[in-house]
Amino acid sequence: MPAAGVPLADRTLRAALGEAGPLGSTVLQLAARLRSDPDRIIGSLERLAGRSEVVRMGRGLWVLREFEELGDRDGFLTPEAVAEEFERAEGVALGTYRGPITFTDTQDRPIHRWWPYVQGYSAEFVRGVLESADLPEGAGVLDPFAGSGTTLVEARRHGYRAFGIELLPPAALAARVKTRFELPPRALVGAYRRWIEQARRRAPGALPFLRETHRQFSARTLRDLTRLRDALPSSDRPESEALRLLFGSVLIPSSRLHRSPCLGYRRRAVDGPGPFARVEAGVRAMTEDLESIARARRRWGPPATVLEEDARRAVLPKGRIGLAITSPPYVNGMDYVMNYKLDLAWLGYASSYADLAELRRREVACDNLPRSDPGLQRAIRTDLDPWLPAILQAIRGNLARKGSYRRDDMDAVVQRYFADLLPVVENVHRALKPRARWVVVVGDSLLAGAYVPGDLLFARLARSRGFRIVAVEVARQRRSGQRRSFALRESVVTLERADG
Repeated sequence: MPAAGVPLADRTLRAALGEAGPLGSTVLQLAARLRSDPDRIIGSLERLAGRSEVVRMGRGLWVLREFEELGDRDGFLTPEAVAEEFERAEGVALGTYRGPITFTDTQDRPIHRWWPYVQGYSAEFVRGVLESADLPEGAGVLDPFAGSGTTLVEARRHGYRAFGIELLPPAALAARVKTRFELPPRALVGAYRRWIEQARRRAPGALPFLRETHRQFSARTLRDLTRLRDALPSSDRPESEALRLLFGSVLIPSSRLHRSPCLGYRRRAVDGPGPFARVEAGVRAMTEDLESIARARRRWGPPATVLEEDARRAVLPKGRIGLAITSPPYVNGMDYVMNYKLDLAWLGYASSYADLAELRRREVACDNLPRSDPGLQRAIRTDLDPWLPAILQAIRGNLARKGSYRRDDMDAVVQRYFADLLPVVENVHRALKPRARWVVVVGDSLLAGAYVPGDLLFARLARSRGFRIVAVEVARQRRSGQRRSFALRESVVTLERADG
């Protein structure tokens, strides 16, 4: 066996990359395939790259130069070709949405800043949709994937009756607390003082079950967090739930972690206030926001309804909703359970990894779905959308060619994703009034080297269940994690419930 660090023969490495095709391979994957030392692989790749024979893509993937541009491959379904076919089939050309869209535009705004939820859209986006809808006073506004309640907060502030569905418990808690505009600041401050007084008297408590807890926090921070957690009031009174949310909001800032948007460790340790100081600053912000919003009390809509349920099965008021606004999980979306595991564990929503797995199984399928899930069917369904079989076949072909991928069942995951969205579409359709609109923010994806037009497929799925496609407007450009050079988009899909 050649010594470690001695480059492989160029022909050997090119052949292995040729088998991987457009999916490419990482150094470790090549080392496993060729039964070679990673240092040898790196030396060969660097030599081939110097001759422009191979290219490094996103996530450490290497591909042959001929596979650098996916659009140049015969048979590759390009975004442009799909958009043209969509216009021919549906009579709707892709437009441009020019308003603010991302939640980063909202995270420092009053009320919205109470919990650091990095997914979703901006309050300005919701306000724009509400104002253009011209709804009658007291109309129902629905968000079937409510997240931390951006839609619900803005709907209530505009005088509408807000309905939200959210499966992730910490997000549902945030949506409930943020829409309780009536919470008296004095009651909140009183409950806060009692909480802090009891916490300071407590001894440090038990740590949550998460294996990396000691790595995630300093020892001093852990002592303070357990004291604060164990002193939290157990009642479901509005001020008690506000304190639970406040505690949850300081977990990530007090840790060595960040969400940007996925949970990960910071490259550098950041010194800052301890948990007690952070909750003190948080309660001041809450009281300031409650006092500020109270000035517009006469404009508020009725108290919001937040259902901590599955949007596929939640019972909604039939034919009473005047507008729906939402952003569903994306097919290549993050694992929400993993991203919010600290909140789930520290707030008592999960007591074990089995609890996390069970919650993950209840979510709309994407990369989060366990491989053992019995709902992952290999047979291609023909009742979802006529475009889908060809996309699934392309994914299967790429997986077979590569031989090794982070999920060898990605085709089944994609199919399950759209199958999971179908009952949500039907549920929203039943809840809307005739000719009421549903505005959906959703994106496309590149998965296993195949293009998945998630926004256009969602629009077609909705059209097959009684919606009219009003518009598809591109709000912003995104980049694929697989290939930074491959442009993806996030779109605003506007649908209208047909008459009758």
